[in-house]
Amino acid sequence: MAASIRTPLRVPVVFILGATGTGKSKLALEIGSKFNGEIISTDSMQIYKGLDIVTNKVTVEEQEICPHHMINYLSPLEENHHVHQFRNKALPIIEKLLNDKKMPIIVGGTNYYIESLLWNTLIKSEDVERVKQQPENLKHVKEAGENKDSGVSEAEEDGEETNRPRTERDSVYQDLDTETLYKRLQEVDPVYASRTHPNNRRKLLRALEVFDVHGTPMSEIHKAQRIESPSSVGELRYPNTCVLWVQSEQSVLDDRTNKRVNTMIEKGLIQELLDFHKEFNAKRTQENRELDYTTGIFQSIGFKEFHEYLILPEEEKHSEKGKLLFEKGVENMKIATRQYARRQIYWIKNRLLRNKGHNYPPVYSMDSTDVSHWTEKVHDPAVQIVQDYMNGVVPQQEPLPLREYDNGAEFNECKACNKTFVMRKEWNIHIKSAKHKKRLRSLRKRFHDTCDILDQFKEKKSMERETTLAEMTSGTANIATDSVDGVMRDCVDSDISDKEAGPRDIKSLDTGTGAVNLRDMVGTSNEQSEDKGESVSDVRDKVLF
Repeated sequence: MAASIRTPLRVPVVFILGATGTGKSKLALEIGSKFNGEIISTDSMQIYKGLDIVTNKVTVEEQEICPHHMINYLSPLEENHHVHQFRNKALPIIEKLLNDKKMPIIVGGTNYYIESLLWNTLIKSEDVERVKQQPENLKHVKEAGENKDSGVSEAEEDGEETNRPRTERDSVYQDLDTETLYKRLQEVDPVYASRTHPNNRRKLLRALEVFDVHGTPMSEIHKAQRIESPSSVGELRYPNTCVLWVQSEQSVLDDRTNKRVNTMIEKGLIQELLDFHKEFNAKRTQENRELDYTTGIFQSIGFKEFHEYLILPEEEKHSEKGKLLFEKGVENMKIATRQYARRQIYWIKNRLLRNKGHNYPPVYSMDSTDVSHWTEKVHDPAVQIVQDYMNGVVPQQEPLPLREYDNGAEFNECKACNKTFVMRKEWNIHIKSAKHKKRLRSLRKRFHDTCDILDQFKEKKSMERETTLAEMTSGTANIATDSVDGVMRDCVDSDISDKEAGPRDIKSLDTGTGAVNLRDMVGTSNEQSEDKGESVSDVRDKVLF
């Protein structure tokens, strides 16, 4: 069937996506060389100068093949770089390339950096004003107005932050722990809090900042945006957007990421980390700051994983302890890299293949599982698709089908496993998992053991009372010398001294199938509980008294 003709808009904006290790950078170089393109990186760690190994930057030789933008422009001693700052720097570059008839090739990367270039997703002044006019939100506006001296700046036009350093704007919250931030968000915006994981500090800070700056809850602004555009994302920023997704089979991808970590170590990863640690710690000591692995360059995979090894004295690095910590760091880095690759894949499926409106560009898939077939499986199909976009015709290759989105926001808490979920799909997966079911079986066993102990205690106590009453009746009653606590202690010590403690919440436990009764919540140890520090005598007091 002949391809239908469409009016060519302009040079396409090409997005090349995929998990780490699939070959995104290789394909970007090939397309850039063929179509006179330039590459814009959306990797939030490659923006920092130096540290080329841990951030896995393209080589100098590769940069000479095709010009690269949005890398090596920020000092790694800078703690935070916000997505608005990235977007405001990247958009003029893209516009200039388009005006010069050069192809922007966006390679990612960091999910929310990609989104900032793909869609108009950020807050607009008209959205804020529409929310402010609603009577129920006037009190929020007034409250935010009274807090203008809190150290958080007012937004500029179109909902933009000022150019002041983010650490200064966050001064109100930067010293608060994540749990406190979540409680604060529950107070000012319970709807958004119910859709945000309690440990996602970045989102918590952003939502609180929006409330303080605009005087309106983030959830209300999102609601106003959905009225304007029913899609769950904003308008597509560039109508002539071409999205290529480089995929590989999971087992092959896992093997590649493991080998990548080994290669990084061979290139000198550890020395690079040590050198930066020395430089950063000198500055941190001067400023009396704590090391935070959730900000800036320290979010790169490698810093946290090798932390224990990096802080060892030099003479201990070659000891048995040092060797064990080094091996632990290698394994942890491989695990973290594999997990990161899975999150990248999940984001593509979740954000780009949802059947939720017209603001989703077609996504074309290339398979890089077998690199010996790279040309016919990846290079040739990708080049043909881009050429079709240039010619203004619909590509012969079919895009990936959109799917109905069944993973809505839903707050659930599993007290058995002490985990929180904010998406329905993840919750359903958890409650069907082998780990969760094993935990429930363990709780039920503890209950049965504990009930046996309590029954023994009740029987012994009943016999004591009967004996005492009989003695009192005969006129020869003696007061028992053993206290109730002593009896319980004898019972516990003889039966359960080596058993594990129970969960921390005695009152309720959400297992995914409903609340578990008390018999599933009581532990079986006279030692301290791992979660709350309760002993069996504490549990007994709650249950019996």
